Amino acid sequence: MITGYDTVLITGAPVEAGIRAMLDELHGRWPDMLVALGGEQVGPFLPWRKARAEVPADAGEVYVARDAEMERRWDDVGYSLMEHAEGPFAVLYELASQSAVGIQLHEDPYGRSGFGFDPHPATLVTVGMSLVTIVTPDADSFFSRGILNALRQALISQTHR
Repeated sequence: MITGYDTVLITGAPVEAGIRAMLDELHGRWPDMLVALGGEQVGPFLPWRKARAEVPADAGEVYVARDAEMERRWDDVGYSLMEHAEGPFAVLYELASQSAVGIQLHEDPYGRSGFGFDPHPATLVTVGMSLVTIVTPDADSFFSRGILNALRQALISQTHR
């Protein structure tokens, strides 16, 4: 079943290291967490400690379920919130294939306050960057926002190493 909400991040951080950091932390809450790596085919789902070393460096797909029950129900209910208002999620990533892309700035990238700001176009130079798509059950639940924030923070922490 195809469901879920996609959020795209663009980063210069090593994505596989960010994913490992994020899932290491989540593993404390989800001790029975199962992870499957994708590509030509997905799976099998393995305990996080076994799958951890296999997270690919430049491009990959990582599918995450809290436990065997969530993984089993994934095919039937897709990326939906299940027990405890939690759901499965996936992180798909690859190196940017274009050297630059046009974007629309909705916030002042310089962080200046006290000045008016009007949204305007800009160019993002993506050479050496990765595109990261995280698929969560929805856009607004506490769980989905928490997973997105955890990935964002894990990627940020990798840039400061």
